[in-house]
Amino acid sequence: MPSVQSPRDIDDLLAGQLVGRSIRQLQVLGVNSLKTVTPPADVLVGEQVRSARCKERVIGISTTAYEIRIDLQRTGRVNWLKSADAWRMSSGVPLPSARILLDDGSGLDFTEPAKTKRITVTLVSGVP
Repeated sequence: MPSVQSPRDIDDLLAGQLVGRSIRQLQVLGVNSLKTVTPPADVLVGEQVRSARCKERVIGISTTAYEIRIDLQRTGRVNWLKSADAWRMSSGVPLPSARILLDDGSGLDFTEPAKTKRITVTLVSGVP
């Protein structure tokens, strides 16, 4: 599936591919992207996605106990990966700002075409 950029296309992608799946890993790879350290990203392992939405280029992915907020800024894109592993430098894939791996082996990359990376990732706990 090609990358998507418009909030409506992102909403459709998230609803169709993400809701109901469990998170295997959240990788935040952009040097300036991670905006929280408490709770750490590894608390998401095994969490099931209950809802996902995109409003004004900010993605909210809610699980049982957490919310991941990904701000795509102006140029960020979401790429659906039918098959995905943890990103490695030797993988031949350009560095995404963040990657979410899911229990069925699929995943999402959050990328930017510009050299200046502005996508941010915030993890919030205590979400009902």
